[in-house]
Amino acid sequence: MVYIHEQVYADLDLVFNGMLHWNKAKLSFAFVEQYIDDIITHCYAIDRENYHFAAKYSEHKRYGAYIYRYRRNKQTIWYIIYDMDIYGNIFVNKIISNYTTL
Repeated sequence: MVYIHEQVYADLDLVFNGMLHWNKAKLSFAFVEQYIDDIITHCYAIDRENYHFAAKYSEHKRYGAYIYRYRRNKQTIWYIIYDMDIYGNIFVNKIISNYTTL
């Protein structure tokens, strides 16, 4: 089972608002809503993965032991950072884009 921390929803709300009011391009509400829904869909699919990759960047390790990469397009990768218990439950703690990963 996948559990998503409330901070993740707060982060995604910031992403949503940032995309909706982006100065470089006008994005529709429906597009931005679907974009966020796609990220959440990938979060809920993590428990079906056969292999869980260990976090390797120090920024990622602050939020969890494992990482799931969601490549949205050629330029954008979303890192879904999570922990897992002995029963296989997934606890998504943070979502960071490649633009903020050092």
